[in-house]
Amino acid sequence: MKYYCQLFDNPQDQFKSIHVTGTNGKGSTVAMLKHILMKKGLKIATFTSPYVTCFNERICYNNTYISDEDVLTYANLFLSKYDIIEQSGYELPTFFEFITVLAFLYFASLEDLDFAIIEVGMGGRLDATNVITPILSIITNVAFDHMQVLGNTLEEILTEKLGIVKKGVPIVCGIRDNSLQLICQKWAKLNDTIAIFPQYEKLAIEKSDIDSSIFSYREWNQITLSLIGYHQIDNALVVMEAFDVLQKFFEKTDYKVKLTKMDLVKGLSDVTWIGRMEKISDHPLILIDGGHNIDGIRSICEFVKSLPYRSKRAVVAISHDKELKDMIAFIDETFTEIIFTQYTYARSAKAIDLYQISQSSHKKYNENLEEVIDEVYHSQADITIFLGSLYLVGEVRNLIGNKSYKK
Repeated sequence: MKYYCQLFDNPQDQFKSIHVTGTNGKGSTVAMLKHILMKKGLKIATFTSPYVTCFNERICYNNTYISDEDVLTYANLFLSKYDIIEQSGYELPTFFEFITVLAFLYFASLEDLDFAIIEVGMGGRLDATNVITPILSIITNVAFDHMQVLGNTLEEILTEKLGIVKKGVPIVCGIRDNSLQLICQKWAKLNDTIAIFPQYEKLAIEKSDIDSSIFSYREWNQITLSLIGYHQIDNALVVMEAFDVLQKFFEKTDYKVKLTKMDLVKGLSDVTWIGRMEKISDHPLILIDGGHNIDGIRSICEFVKSLPYRSKRAVVAISHDKELKDMIAFIDETFTEIIFTQYTYARSAKAIDLYQISQSSHKKYNENLEEVIDEVYHSQADITIFLGSLYLVGEVRNLIGNKSYKK
């Protein structure tokens, strides 16, 4: 990856960046940081994955996706170097390496860019994005996912993610476990920097429902968070600690603007992020969430259990290579009705296989997602949540967008 970047005079070094990794919550954390900084008037680019609706959303500048024309321009520029790459004895890039370089080239071309927030694809140490030297690194959390690549213990997974730590660059870690915090501190010390953790004991949640959450933290009282779910409050704490680091960076470098506490408060109050406990209909009440591993499903289910509805319906589709039994066990004990379905992407588990794993006595399956959506819109349930995969979320959003439903 370093060689590919050198072919273009290291575009990743031509803009300031923030690096974000973690098992869950990366996208939400990126969305919150971006929104806070943009409301201050800063020009912010983001690189995220996977996409929900269209490829272009991976590479974004000030809430505008990269254009098809720019994708072609920078893709062709990279392709023009393929002969040189092969002659030099290097392997051709993977798809993710390709789009990462494409993003770096695009960001480097933006003359008024203030910061690019770069989300790791997977892990950190060996990730294609790990050629940047950011002003701040963030680990949102650590949980079990991609174990075949990252390791079978939380310590191993965390170590892979800590691979993004750079000399002298502070790192904010959304880690609660004391033994894992010690690992973060050790890595920080080895890299002449500090590891910063949210002060979870200073958190007081006052309300969390399908509209918003209200919480107090440290010196902040009654913060309103527009993103839904207890897990989003955890993500917000990471963002608040990151905000402190950025505030000090702005002061130290005499940056063109100064961040204030009110900037953070305003940003958290109306941030949005597609596909994460996103409400797509009020009548009937329908949400979609891309939680796609055990920890993500657990977080959704814990929140749903706290909601005051009698009938709670889940529409579930999951990739076949996930921990299906454990994920479905959480869903079984949370929802009063479950519809198992599947999406068109090849990784989708078969609806009937999910159905057979489930121990729920109120379950059914239908392989046709469009028929399931029609049923959800025309049958009774106090709340319905589509969950299990971002691929599911993307297909649901596209199918609903192509039909006329009363919202």
